Amino acid sequence: MNTVTIFMIPQQFPCGPDSSCCGPIGQTAEEIAALEQAIRTELPCEVQIVDASLGSNMKHHLPVARLIQSMGAQALPIIALNGEVVSLGNPRPEEAVSLLKSKLNVEVS
Repeated sequence: MNTVTIFMIPQQFPCGPDSSCCGPIGQTAEEIAALEQAIRTELPCEVQIVDASLGSNMKHHLPVARLIQSMGAQALPIIALNGEVVSLGNPRPEEAVSLLKSKLNVEVS
C-alpha cells in the first residue's frame, strides 16, 4: 500500500499572538485534518502525520529535515509519497490530491 506522509508543525506565533511584526507559522489542526481527509477520501493509501517540530520524529526523515533546515517553516507542510517529496508549501487539499493522483497514475477528475 502507498503511504502519504504529511510533515507539519503546529501553528505558532513566534513574536506573540498580538505582534504586528510577523504572522503565524505552521498549520492549524483544521488545515491538516482537511488535507488528511481529502487524501484518505480520494486515494487508496495510508496517511501519516509527522510533527516536524519534534526532532525525534525527524530522525528517520533526514532529507525532509534538511529541506526544512534550508528552506524554513514556509516549506511546510511537506507532502511525501512513499518517501519521495512531492509537495512543499501549503496546497489546497484538492491541489494536493490532484498532484498525488498524477504521481500514482490515478485518473484525475
